[in-house]
Amino acid sequence: MKSNNELTGTKGKRHDRFVSIITAITGTLLFFVLWRLNTQGHYELYIVGNVLALLFAPLMVIFFLFREEPSNFGFGIGESCRVWKISLAMFVLVAIGFIPFARLESFQDYYPIFRHFHSFMGGGMFPSGDMTALLYGWVSYGLYMFCWEFYFRGYLLFGLLRSIKWPTVILQAIAFGLLHWYKPPLELMASFVTGIILGLLALRAKSFLPCFVLHWAASVTFDILVMLNGNRS
Repeated sequence: MKSNNELTGTKGKRHDRFVSIITAITGTLLFFVLWRLNTQGHYELYIVGNVLALLFAPLMVIFFLFREEPSNFGFGIGESCRVWKISLAMFVLVAIGFIPFARLESFQDYYPIFRHFHSFMGGGMFPSGDMTALLYGWVSYGLYMFCWEFYFRGYLLFGLLRSIKWPTVILQAIAFGLLHWYKPPLELMASFVTGIILGLLALRAKSFLPCFVLHWAASVTFDILVMLNGNRS
């Protein structure tokens, strides 16, 4: 098992403590910003707000306060081809496991998630049910998920890891799960386990990118399964 210094490329224990403390403070503030943004009903505000809070704000801290490279926080392709193979295998298993859940009423009522934004579906941007709207949604939501994964499996995970070490995987998973509070109960419960698995995957890869690809691909696949099952009912 690799040491913290090997995982993060750190500059010493004092600097590591500083990074962990600032990560904890800024991460908590951003958590509450995200909580607030995710209860808003305007799609563009939702996407732009999350990009600013979860991508640009942490990067500014990393560049100007920590004076480090984003790669120390998992911002890179990763160092293990095996992780990408594991991610592909996990996606196949998850996609198969999604099939029965896509038929449940709670998920049929909630997904695709874009239906909850009046400004998106039927509210002026695109006609409801238009394939253009779905493609726009999946691409823009992918940008949101990229920022989401960088925040949890990049900034928080690798920042706190320096002092808190391996329990960081649990902490970021708890925060990840709590931000699924307004989603269907089964998804809320599963999100805590998912957060742990993705955290371990990011540590193995030294990158959050496999987590993003897996998360995004699973999200799009589930939307498609929900719509296919909805059409049959």
